[in-house]
Amino acid sequence: MLWLWIVLIVLFSIYFLGAIVFSCLNAKATVKPKILTIDREVDINRRKGLWGDFDSYTKVNYTIEGKDGYVLHATFVDNEEVRGTGKYMIILHGRTSTRYGAVKYLTSYIKLGYSCVIYDARYHGVNVRDVCTLGNYESVDLMKVIEDTRNRYHDIKVLGLHGESMGSSAALIATKFNPEIDFIVADCPFTDCYSVIHRNYRRIHLQYLTPCIRLAAKLIYKVDINDTNALKAVENNKYPILFIHGTGDTFIRPDHSEQLQKAASKNGAYTELVLVEGAGHARSRYVAGFEAYTSYIENFLENIGIETQEDTLWNQTKNHLGNVKITVLNPQAGQQRAINSNI
Repeated sequence: MLWLWIVLIVLFSIYFLGAIVFSCLNAKATVKPKILTIDREVDINRRKGLWGDFDSYTKVNYTIEGKDGYVLHATFVDNEEVRGTGKYMIILHGRTSTRYGAVKYLTSYIKLGYSCVIYDARYHGVNVRDVCTLGNYESVDLMKVIEDTRNRYHDIKVLGLHGESMGSSAALIATKFNPEIDFIVADCPFTDCYSVIHRNYRRIHLQYLTPCIRLAAKLIYKVDINDTNALKAVENNKYPILFIHGTGDTFIRPDHSEQLQKAASKNGAYTELVLVEGAGHARSRYVAGFEAYTSYIENFLENIGIETQEDTLWNQTKNHLGNVKITVLNPQAGQQRAINSNI
């Protein structure tokens, strides 16, 4: 029997060490992921036809001081047509991307009359390689970007946020700080970091190691993935929010946006959810196309009284929505906002 105990102890030791190594490696992959270079990002967007008219726009590069003095690299983008409208957008890219990953959304806003701010999230782009918290620290950085934008541009009448994946969750988490903004567009957001990791490891039957990954991230990188929780942050939401999600997203399933919409609407805020048929993760803009995607935004802005068809430089109509399902919660809130709007 002694040999059996020895074998069991050896097997358990191998398993235990394997679990430690697995947890440490995946903790690192979570908070220090391999990221795209700017050149690679630009090349991908050009090849996919998502670069739009970006080369023709006026661009100004600058830096913003984020959380704890962390330096964020940003670019202000506009053209002659949008100057003087007083409408501004801050666009947040997703995990492993760069500010140039936001370009796919930028042309829609330029056509709708908005000047845009895009910036590299912490750890990404040309920023110093700190840690990526998938929305927690990033939401505090965003508050600094909002403050900087309002201090830098004094003609702001409307200021909106548009985020993709991690960027959208950062924008939603920032609502708990009561930012001085008018609306949010959240493309493929997630409810909380822990559930995303747990669900994806469940596919390979290793979900029971999620607590170990959390512990490793906390001990080694001082990052608690439980702190990244957009669902909790929007419980007291007061901002109009447009959620956009692809029905083919298997990484962050559409039910994340459905849960977030329900929570964000609980206190009467106006929300819409657009489900893009067949779109995978962060691919709604690509699958829907420029015209349809821009229509999702414009219709939402019209519904909350910020935009009217006559206000926009883009003269397309609502027949470009494509194959989507739209869910509206608290429609009266949108109508009331439209009545009270001075825009």
